[in-house]
Amino acid sequence: MADSGTTTKKRVTRDASQDKLLGKEVLLYINYGATATYEAPQWALIGGQTTADLDMSADSIDATSKTSDGWGENYAGIKSTELDLEGVLCKSDEAYAALRDAFIKGELVDLCRYKADGTADRNWYSITDLSDQTPHDDVSTFKIKAEGAGKPTFYTGLKTIDDVKSGATTV
Repeated sequence: MADSGTTTKKRVTRDASQDKLLGKEVLLYINYGATATYEAPQWALIGGQTTADLDMSADSIDATSKTSDGWGENYAGIKSTELDLEGVLCKSDEAYAALRDAFIKGELVDLCRYKADGTADRNWYSITDLSDQTPHDDVSTFKIKAEGAGKPTFYTGLKTIDDVKSGATTV
């Protein structure tokens, strides 16, 4: 067969997120399962997530004095964490049901935000606000506020959420 002289043309492409972490790549899990422990967690994905926002803050300690040369002098005080989770209510979501149960009983939950870049943050949280919205012309949604109990643990070099456990590589 003779060469027709035509060549196949191609368009050069680049992954738009090659150096960015997309929000859809950050998922929140609860340590929940028949044999779950802190040391050997069973991570259950909380379904229907639209956000899983982490806020870390510190109280401000004012150390301004007459020797501050007329400038304010402030230092970071007590630190805290807060997770704000929103999502679409999914039928038969055991992880969401476990969060609601913990809220009702006033119990702490072991939560982990896993990121597709192989990092994660994990902490004990107290659920301080849990609400749902059920409009007649849209999907039902939920909002949860969880406040941290102590210092979070940060993980690196993970391949999957199952790598997040006691003794894994931390920052």
